[in-house]
Amino acid sequence: MSTHSAIFSREEVAERLAVSPSALIRFESRGFVHSVRHGDLEGYEPAEIRRIWTVVTLQRDLGINLAGIEAILKLRTHLEDVQVRIRELADRLRDVLETPDERGP
Repeated sequence: MSTHSAIFSREEVAERLAVSPSALIRFESRGFVHSVRHGDLEGYEPAEIRRIWTVVTLQRDLGINLAGIEAILKLRTHLEDVQVRIRELADRLRDVLETPDERGP
């Protein structure tokens, strides 16, 4: 059994999302998504397919151009990083508040 997660070919993803393989290559060249290669198969892991779906939705359904999509994706990444930092700070604050003061009264 392979230790790699599932990989879906570019052609399969393009067909399922009703976009051309060249559109996916364009998304890759803009850095929106990243393909992987396992042996002879080049394609996308599930997390990247979700990201492709987001890009396609922004472009096709909302009419946002590639520059706008790039800005949105960067903002989403930044917000995810901020959320992680807030959780870490909240955990540290909780630890400080729950730890008895060893200096005494």
